[in-house]
Amino acid sequence: MRLSHSLNVIFGAAAVSGAGVRRNRGRLALLFLMPTLIMALVGFAMGGYTSASFEVGLLDRANTRESRALAAALVSNEHFQIRDYSDEQRLKIAVFRGRMNAGLVIPPGWHGDQNLDVYLSTANAGAGIMRAGINTELSRMASGGPPLDVPVRYPGGGHAGVPRLGFGYTAPANLVLFVMVTGFVSALTILQLRENGISRRLLAAPRRTWELVAMLAIAPAQQMIAQTVFMILAARFFFGIHWGNTLGLVLITAAVTSLGVAIVLLMGTVFRTQQQATALGPWIAVSLGMLGGCMWPLEVVPPFMKIVARLSPASWAMDAYLGLIFDHATLSEIAPDIAMVFAFAAIIATAGIVRLRPQLSR
Repeated sequence: MRLSHSLNVIFGAAAVSGAGVRRNRGRLALLFLMPTLIMALVGFAMGGYTSASFEVGLLDRANTRESRALAAALVSNEHFQIRDYSDEQRLKIAVFRGRMNAGLVIPPGWHGDQNLDVYLSTANAGAGIMRAGINTELSRMASGGPPLDVPVRYPGGGHAGVPRLGFGYTAPANLVLFVMVTGFVSALTILQLRENGISRRLLAAPRRTWELVAMLAIAPAQQMIAQTVFMILAARFFFGIHWGNTLGLVLITAAVTSLGVAIVLLMGTVFRTQQQATALGPWIAVSLGMLGGCMWPLEVVPPFMKIVARLSPASWAMDAYLGLIFDHATLSEIAPDIAMVFAFAAIIATAGIVRLRPQLSR
């Protein structure tokens, strides 16, 4: 009977909170619109492709045996998608505007013994990959042997091969980042209870600690669940992201959601005013996201920064998501990352719960 009454109170509080969020258009924009918009904008800036391939425009003015062999080799390369062009100016414009990742012009009379004009955008992070791929095919033709293996490695000792860019990178990055942002901003709920004096009345009621924690946690939890489900589905249906192993996806998303709820419980007792939460919270979340690889791949940072990044739970979450998307990792392969995110969530939540009653009584 006692448990039934407690659950009714908890779910009632969650329903009230959910109705409040639905009426708050600014909060809805933060939860759904802004992450999707940033995912799209940054994803396009990072290449925009949803598979491990690069769009390469080809203008073959030679039409020789060697030029046709080079074109066939590029077409067979699993990392390239080739589009034929008949006008060099249109090819240059396509590269400049980002419709093509690279443009290759084979001059008249080319028999494999002349230089080739290759147009690359300096703003495209995959320029080095495409240059290496084209050089690989030319080297193979010159030697008459099999294609050379030209893995691309980063200063931080990171992932080799095709870079983790485009929507496949920005989708999990924004999911992790905005769950943390929501956690910091949702600390406002606890601050409002404290400033309005409602928290002292809650403590005066015969409530157990777990009931109080559940009442404070279930509202932001349902917001974060809705947010993550929306972003996962939006990335899948609008940007073509394949999230990989379903159970692994569910578990790492549950871990990230738990982390966001833990942030609410702790920061609701750390921030002193609502102004502090709204002014400092998003910046702290962004800083953790930057440190953990939500803004750029950790492969491009120096080795010592790669080590420091492990202090941010975002880095472990990103490893799990990127492993699922790009490496088709199994659950056992990302299990350590999932465990670390849950561990961060448990530590942060414990600190928040310990501080909760003394802070609410003020």
